[in-house]
Amino acid sequence: MIYWTDVAGRTISRAGLEPGSEPETIISSGLISPEGLAVDHLRRAVFWTDSGLDRIERARLDGSERRVLFDTDLVNPRAIAVDPVRGNLYWTDWNREAPKIETSTVNGANRRVLVHTDIGLPNGLTFDPFSKLLCWADAGTKHLECTFPDGTGRRLIQSNLNYPFSIISYANHFYHTDWRRDGVIAVNKETGAFTDEYLPEQRSHLYGITAVYPYCPGARK
Repeated sequence: MIYWTDVAGRTISRAGLEPGSEPETIISSGLISPEGLAVDHLRRAVFWTDSGLDRIERARLDGSERRVLFDTDLVNPRAIAVDPVRGNLYWTDWNREAPKIETSTVNGANRRVLVHTDIGLPNGLTFDPFSKLLCWADAGTKHLECTFPDGTGRRLIQSNLNYPFSIISYANHFYHTDWRRDGVIAVNKETGAFTDEYLPEQRSHLYGITAVYPYCPGARK
């Protein structure tokens, strides 16, 4: 299944990956501007940010057992990522006055700020389950950076992005949507070099991006 938020429709939906699968709405009320979304395949849970309500919420994959994790100290929450194996949640807040990246457990415990210096507009966030790195794309600083989940070991991967919106880590590359190029850009993880781009024939802003692993990371040995 693939899950997505719909800002215009104020819904969260899912559909099977097979061609022709019918979408199913799992959350249809109590949303204003649902943006980032993350799926925890081990706990069978979905997490999302709402920049209209300034909330972070979670529910089961079918939309049941919905509850608010955080509704304080949030101004413009956007991207969200989860590390199912360690049970950690990460999200960005592009508050113009004090942008930050925060973390907590998937149950909402131990909330704390991970990154708050030298960031501007942290639109995209991704957790790589293999390198165990948390990485973000910043449309303000134009940087792609990574850090360990505890906030240490911060390092710069690429310093010349255009206008990144969403980012995903997959295999040897990062892939991000870019609002200047209106395409998907590939960046090599090791060298930081731009290696490829996909530009749709019909130009428009591309928003979220995700990658589908052939199996769920951490779900089997």
